[in-house]
Amino acid sequence: MTAENQVQVVYSQGARFAGGGIGSTAYHAVHGLAQQHMLARLLCGSYNQTEIPDALITAFGLPNRALRKLAQYDSSGRIAYYQTSLYDDWASGRLKAADLFHVWGNYGLRSLRKAHDQGMVTMVERASALPRVQAEILAAEYSKWRLAWRPVADELNRAEAELEAADYILVPSPFAYESFVKNGFPDSKIRSLPFGVDVTRFQPASEREPSPFRVLFVGQLGLRKGVLYLLQAWERLHWENAELWLVGNTDASFRQFRHLLRLPGVRAAGYTADPLRCYQNADLFVFPSLEEGSALVTYEALACGLPVITTYQSGSVVRDGTDGWIVPVCDAGSLAERMQLMRNDNALRARMAAAARERALEYPWTRYEQQYVKLCTALVRDGAITETQYVG
Repeated sequence: MTAENQVQVVYSQGARFAGGGIGSTAYHAVHGLAQQHMLARLLCGSYNQTEIPDALITAFGLPNRALRKLAQYDSSGRIAYYQTSLYDDWASGRLKAADLFHVWGNYGLRSLRKAHDQGMVTMVERASALPRVQAEILAAEYSKWRLAWRPVADELNRAEAELEAADYILVPSPFAYESFVKNGFPDSKIRSLPFGVDVTRFQPASEREPSPFRVLFVGQLGLRKGVLYLLQAWERLHWENAELWLVGNTDASFRQFRHLLRLPGVRAAGYTADPLRCYQNADLFVFPSLEEGSALVTYEALACGLPVITTYQSGSVVRDGTDGWIVPVCDAGSLAERMQLMRNDNALRARMAAAARERALEYPWTRYEQQYVKLCTALVRDGAITETQYVG
């Protein structure tokens, strides 16, 4: 520790720091560290400019950006695996003496071992289920629809080796937590911390133009996100004067189901970097994912005052019957039933909308930053922390 007795952390994340998705989550963790003078170094693939001093950031740069771009067009997953391996090799040579090394899953097997050799406490962040559980879920779903899906064996083995090598594993939801402890990982090794949302930026619109009843989904259109079951539910409902907005890129796995995008009322809007107005102009958010860590879009929808219909496996903080509904995965009938209820009962929808906003206010990014700093400090100073269970 420093002369000021502050825990020092090296944080490693091979994507674009502050660039959305895990890059956005990483930004808030690092921001919390920097605010408390606990950031020894940020290692990243590339980064957007923020208030984090450049002197504390070391980025891989162009090779990393090029490989991540190419990986988007490679269905085999081999380029993505090569990118994470190359990043890890690069990062392992740029560690700085510190108390704790935190790396995102798939980006740090060699770095973890080196940090351990240097006497650091090590932690892997896994923003989804245990890799083998995730693989089993996806393999079963693809097989159900007679589609081929096979994880890169080297990547799966590497991911599990990282988790075994780390002193601690950080996950964001009960679903992710249980996937570990039910498969032999000791409870004492797992730490849970839900994500957050910018409640100032994401908030209900002050007013809205008249429009049809609008259901919104934000995320990649593919089998993993459960979009197929949402479309099947929509087809069952036969609604008039209603729209289903699907905001996100279309995954290759969804090509044979594209005819469903032509159902009456369906609007496939494509990807948008800023979905705020989409949330603010919707009546209901539906996110029936088969497997997530804790989908940020569910926090954003709640913050914008949208009741949320989702699954336990999405890892959301939605409370069933209070600010939304939790339905079984792969169940178009349950989705249709809850969607119909929300359209029929305006008073219920209004109560849930207000509760949704209140729920989001419990999870500002400032809370996440404070809890993350507390966690890092406790792991180094105490070697343990009593709150191992997820706190919703």
